[in-house]
Amino acid sequence: MKWKKILFLVANYKTTGYDFYDSAFPPLAFEYLAPYVEDLVEVRILDSKAANLSLSQVRRKIEKYQPDLVGLTVPVTSAIDTVLQHAKIAKLYGSTTVIGGWHPTLATEQTLSSPWIDILVRGEGEFTFRELIEKGSPVNIRGLSYKMNGKLIHNPDRPFLKNLDELRPPSRHLVKNYKYKIFNMNCDTIETSRGCPQACKFCSTNVVYNQTWRSRSVENIMEELEIISKNKKISDVFFVDDNFLVNMKRIGRLSFEIIKGKRMGRIRKKLFFFFQGRLDSMARHPKVVKLMAEAGFWLVLVGVEATDDKGLKAVAKGCNINQIKKGIKVLHENEITVMGNVIIGANLNASVDDVFTTIKKTRELSLDLPSFTLLTPFPATKFYNEIKEKDLLLTEEYNKFNWLNPVIKTPYLSPEILKKLLFLGFYSIGYYGGNLRNKFYLYRRTVRSRGIFYVINPLRFYRGLSSYFKWKKIVLDNLRDIKKKKIRQIRGGNRNKIADLKRTINDMAI
Repeated sequence: MKWKKILFLVANYKTTGYDFYDSAFPPLAFEYLAPYVEDLVEVRILDSKAANLSLSQVRRKIEKYQPDLVGLTVPVTSAIDTVLQHAKIAKLYGSTTVIGGWHPTLATEQTLSSPWIDILVRGEGEFTFRELIEKGSPVNIRGLSYKMNGKLIHNPDRPFLKNLDELRPPSRHLVKNYKYKIFNMNCDTIETSRGCPQACKFCSTNVVYNQTWRSRSVENIMEELEIISKNKKISDVFFVDDNFLVNMKRIGRLSFEIIKGKRMGRIRKKLFFFFQGRLDSMARHPKVVKLMAEAGFWLVLVGVEATDDKGLKAVAKGCNINQIKKGIKVLHENEITVMGNVIIGANLNASVDDVFTTIKKTRELSLDLPSFTLLTPFPATKFYNEIKEKDLLLTEEYNKFNWLNPVIKTPYLSPEILKKLLFLGFYSIGYYGGNLRNKFYLYRRTVRSRGIFYVINPLRFYRGLSSYFKWKKIVLDNLRDIKKKKIRQIRGGNRNKIADLKRTINDMAI
């Protein structure tokens, strides 16, 4: 066996926008890879993000363990530089470096061109990685790209696993000493499906999975939830599926089984869930949403993307604004909190007036936790190809692709104006969480779904307030060259004063 000691290394990446929630999620990708090689070699997971380790601390850990192979993943595109810094340390200690994840899959040539990367896993990695360890060489292994004699070699793709129930259970024991959290809640993660049948132009999911979707059976999911439930430190489980709600009949069955499992004591009653889903799916299936709420689903992350049908069509969202509004209504009727995002610049032909209208309509959507991002054309997406073709892409320095930094221009909006409009959007919603009325409804909804002790938890309150003021400073710093008196107009309804603010922004564009 060429490699006998493997270290899966989670880079301690920090990037504005992603760290607002003060979160650290379990490295599920590594937890899925580990059981495919634990019978062959010694395996460890070093989560430097959860442990908040510096590069020097990571270096000492690698020096002490002396792994033959270090596996790395790129959790978000903007983390690529940090991941490569960790790979450099591994190479300096003589380890073979193997990288995977969505970004390496979609930007293979650029990622593999780094001197610190030896082998790149494209797509699903479980069987590809096992075969690599068994053979001790990447030659002729499907799904791998690698270097040989200064050249980049790309083996054929590996077909997707057809039956996800055949996947080995994640090796959670390898990360039992780490604390994973979001909103100061101890959390775990579960994946119940892979892919998405939609064709949204901004999204990487449909590119990575060729617009296919596969799911695990309800029975298989329940077995894993029962395992998670045994860890009494865990209060919340995040369903990481990019489109959890593709088959609403399946979700209804799963919710029913969770309810039954809680009543029979197989799953703790105080185990709660949050997920990512499409509002139009929930609008069409209010009875399923009601079951989900009863099962313990209390928070959903949704991509609103645009606030009118023209904008939704521009991003190929596949739904209309009335479905979005109905979906929010259905969720609120069941006391489920809605965290929703709108893209600034989604319509490449938008003017300053158009974006102001988008901001106004976002405030009117009744989202509990509204937010904005800039249109960011991630590698190989439809928007990426379109923007490259129109010569609107400003950079391919992927550390800047964090949804808050403008990496494009549009025919009518410069990158500087896009950024100003983004942070005006955040100012208009009270930085985060909407106006006082929205905050009151959010408070009431959270109490009803999670209980008063969840809300008044001192540590959660302190961290939430700390994050809020940190984000407020970022917003105001990005608007500091506009007079505060003018900025405040975006929260009001006076057309003349808002028109004055628009003129200010337009004047900055000249």
